[in-house]
Amino acid sequence: MNIEFLRTAKKSYMIVKDADYPFEQYELKMIQHNTISCLLEFQIIITDGKVEYWYDVTGMQSLEKQYSFDAVGKKQLQVLLQNLIDMKSAMEEYLLDDADICFSLSMIFYDRFSEKLRFCFIPGFREQKCQGLQKLFEEILQQLDHSDPAAVNLGYEMYERCVQSEFVISDCVECLRMCADEQKPADAVSDEGGMSGLLLGDEGGEFPDAGEEELEFLRESQPQKRGRRRKGKKEKKKFINYRKILEDEREVLYTAEALPDIEKTELFSAEDLVRSWELVYKGDGLETDIRLTEFPFLVGTDSQKVIGVLQSRAVSRVHAGFFLKEGKLYLEDYNSTNGTYLNQKLVPMNTPMEVHEGDRIVFATEEYAVFCRWSAGGLTQKR
Repeated sequence: MNIEFLRTAKKSYMIVKDADYPFEQYELKMIQHNTISCLLEFQIIITDGKVEYWYDVTGMQSLEKQYSFDAVGKKQLQVLLQNLIDMKSAMEEYLLDDADICFSLSMIFYDRFSEKLRFCFIPGFREQKCQGLQKLFEEILQQLDHSDPAAVNLGYEMYERCVQSEFVISDCVECLRMCADEQKPADAVSDEGGMSGLLLGDEGGEFPDAGEEELEFLRESQPQKRGRRRKGKKEKKKFINYRKILEDEREVLYTAEALPDIEKTELFSAEDLVRSWELVYKGDGLETDIRLTEFPFLVGTDSQKVIGVLQSRAVSRVHAGFFLKEGKLYLEDYNSTNGTYLNQKLVPMNTPMEVHEGDRIVFATEEYAVFCRWSAGGLTQKR
């Protein structure tokens, strides 16, 4: 089975080739004559006697891409479990087998319009016994946010249930119930008898159950509210002559070290020089030049997820990304709404395109020119 992506002016497609598996005819008719919202819509294209499935993924983003922006937390796992319940229920209602679902992060898509997950149904795929829920949970475990104990517990609970037996709807429901039991409202924690109640005190500013020495210590350590002055004699600030200190440091600096030899020339070998990339803005909007400081380098409007932040409303939140491979720079479109163009050619989603100096890149409506520079410094590349 091979997967390709195609981008047209209005649509994005994921094309599954070499997937001509035997299947029951009623399954295909059930899919074609009913709208099952949890599944990707697809059409069958026969080329040179070979069957291809064209899935419409316009405006969608795979979980593989989404989880690459942020580690998988409890909230993402809850969303996945709820959508698994919806998908399994729909499949049973239409007499379909969810073994024909390809459970891979790269083939499960988030539809930002419906805010639901859509799964890839491949007729007859179960005969290959390939990607199952166990494989999906193994992928998720590698992306878990280990600073979130609830996410770690839930992730391993899902995986263990899947390893022991088939992961069914009841398992999803029990895992969601486990999340609900662990969750406590923020106002459920009482300060009565606790340290927070002792520090905050009552409206009169008194601290219950504290002696005179403790009261004095607590009042001194209590953060001051805005607009309220601290009682007592104001402590006089000491005057520090920073200019005198700076002059003394300069005098020591110039007397301790010799002046640099301005005629001395330092030579760097090819190994010492590092190539850095820069995008120079060529449009007439509010954008500025972008220097690719680390990789992967994401471009978009969401400042929480990307490094290169653009202002244009035509640009998607996570529009595209750059990464290095074997010293070469590649550009990849993340299924943006208005597309990414490289030298006037539309870049297909999830399809890396090599970028060279002098190339022109357009993110929706904003145009940039690619330049590279050599320096003795280095770039950092995220793992």
